[in-house]
Amino acid sequence: LRTLTTDRRLHDELDRAFTDMRAELNQHLRPEISELASSFLSDLTDGRYGELELDDDYNIIVLEDGIPKPVISGGEEDLANLVLRLAISQMIAERAGQSFSLLILDEVFGSLDDARRHNVVELLRRLHDRFEQVVLITHIESVREGLDRVLTVRYDEESGSARVEKEAAAESET
Repeated sequence: LRTLTTDRRLHDELDRAFTDMRAELNQHLRPEISELASSFLSDLTDGRYGELELDDDYNIIVLEDGIPKPVISGGEEDLANLVLRLAISQMIAERAGQSFSLLILDEVFGSLDDARRHNVVELLRRLHDRFEQVVLITHIESVREGLDRVLTVRYDEESGSARVEKEAAAESET
């Protein structure tokens, strides 16, 4: 019983220590992630929204002129989630001391209008120094125009397999 009591006390102390450490890390990371995400958000919305914050549970709060926006559209919510993912990815890359070689984004354009789609593609181009390769998965045809390489995957009913076709680059590669 004495051994079990000692083990439980050790377990409880470790649990408290890790909980405190997690809280301290969150307290330091949230503002940094918010700042990075805000920068991306400003770029993607042409300055309309220049700031977002994360609450204690990491819920996104979009600010308009410093005031929390009570309701955001589906497209704005998708943008906020995208910039949060980009900010976290950048933070991980910076903390690792090197650029990430690959960023994969799946269906991030669905609820965005043409101007915001264009802004997302342009932002991803500017992130080239942070992410050597960005892979976008999308069904939206208009996005292709701004990409260096396009691979189209089609299901071939005859063979029962997927076929990959490489299309010509829309723009010259940099």
